[in-house]
Amino acid sequence: MGNLSGLVLAGRAHPLARRLRPLRGPRRMTPLVSIVIPAFNRIGPLRLTLRTAARAAAALPAEIIVVDDGSSPPLRDLLASELAFPVVWLRQPNAGSMVARHTGLLAARGDYVLFLDSDDIIHPAKLVRQTDAMRAAGAEISYSDMAGYRLGAEGEPEFSPGATMAAAPNAVDFFLRVQPAPHNPIYRRDYLLRHLVSPLVPLRREYDPVGDVWIYFNLLLHPARVVKVHAPLTAIGLHDEGRYSGHWENLGYASLRLMEDFLAACPATPATVAVRAAVGECAFVSWRKLPRDFAPQFGARLLALWRRAPKGPVSRLGERNFVRLVALVGAENAARLLRRWRGHTYASCRTFDDAGYAAFVAKL
Repeated sequence: MGNLSGLVLAGRAHPLARRLRPLRGPRRMTPLVSIVIPAFNRIGPLRLTLRTAARAAAALPAEIIVVDDGSSPPLRDLLASELAFPVVWLRQPNAGSMVARHTGLLAARGDYVLFLDSDDIIHPAKLVRQTDAMRAAGAEISYSDMAGYRLGAEGEPEFSPGATMAAAPNAVDFFLRVQPAPHNPIYRRDYLLRHLVSPLVPLRREYDPVGDVWIYFNLLLHPARVVKVHAPLTAIGLHDEGRYSGHWENLGYASLRLMEDFLAACPATPATVAVRAAVGECAFVSWRKLPRDFAPQFGARLLALWRRAPKGPVSRLGERNFVRLVALVGAENAARLLRRWRGHTYASCRTFDDAGYAAFVAKL
């Protein structure tokens, strides 16, 4: 079990719950866990996501909610007749995955919520293992290690250990440094409702590529206990269809905008110094890792965030040798020296063609 920190939040009914419209579709007993899946036009991967969600849901009272973000034809028309397990189908005009995820959260009835994208894979024991750990620790959030998988003879995933996630010493480190994949954490629903109904950084479609990070940033100011389950319970789906992670540049830009908007909205008070410093550190570390010839405007905006934020311990900016160099020449000069020495260029990692890169630079 990972280290725990934060305050135990007293559960209470959220007034928004009274405004939820009745759900259509199959109903079971009151669920312990709600699995919320925003989806748009991606049928093949969604089939496997639903099957793995159903296997995990069979181990405890759970509901599966699919929020169709304006697919054509509707996903329910294509999939409902072939599923052997109950699914709650919600449909909205196309508004993006973040709004769809939020729609599912407002409709959820479980004590715990797991968000899946329409190509995510989970281990059959994920819900039981993580909710058991949360109850034992009195935690608002749980997460696990990553898993690999291959499809067995009957088309079901066979799991193997994957990447080991770092243990988070506190909630701020979990949100900013560990940052698990969006389908890894399980949250207490009352914790999410309390802090995401009127978020510090409002829902905007430009954040869609990093919708999970939007959740993390809006929870940064709200203490939580976080527990890690040391088991490979979460896998990334393997397919050739489009995904946000296909362009790291777009992920980086959405993250940059999110950090800028968070620092602009966050009250500059003594109570928020540590959080604002941590956001600045993330911006600095991101700037350090950029290819040295990548979009200078992008790097300048990251560096501006670091300069604007309060300063924490230098040890949080990098490894031991980097910290020693900082003591000699300062943080920015140390980073510039190492970027030059590393020789990392954009050509080695670019995902845009010339036109795509030009369009990216133009919006900076």
